[in-house]
Amino acid sequence: MRSRPSAAVVMDGNDVFFWFDNWLDQGKLIDITGDAGTIHLGVPRTARFSDIVSDGNWNIRDRRNRLFPSLFRQINEAPVPFSENGKDLMLWRHSDEQSKIYFSSSKTWQQIRDKREAVPWSKVVWFTQGIPRYSFITWLALKNRLSTGDRMRNWGMQQHCTLCGEPDET
Repeated sequence: MRSRPSAAVVMDGNDVFFWFDNWLDQGKLIDITGDAGTIHLGVPRTARFSDIVSDGNWNIRDRRNRLFPSLFRQINEAPVPFSENGKDLMLWRHSDEQSKIYFSSSKTWQQIRDKREAVPWSKVVWFTQGIPRYSFITWLALKNRLSTGDRMRNWGMQQHCTLCGEPDET
């Protein structure tokens, strides 16, 4: 299973929006509940954590909600952010076990790409002194993806070889 790079946030409650920040690790709550969520949970659309936390407890109404009972339960089980914890801190995932405060495009690429075995001809096509245009055309030829006459005929286009006039170019 491929993991996606993400950022972990340490919240202080003053800068985090209840509906529009991904603080529950499920996405934005407004996207989950829609506009009806603000009514059913009794939390204003512009609410920050500091607006809905009092005395270390969540201040969310439970209107015997039939629409979002599991979400209501998850919110109540989530730890309440305290301003004593400090400001928000953005951490970038560098691997499954490691997060750092700086962004690395190479680490992000390693996490989002599909990793496959190297093919035996890769060093022949992709080498440091190779001309990228020729390497790309060679790669297309090895993958049988060039727009040759037989492939274009499958697309409904009839074309012959411009050099020799052969109708069955391969």
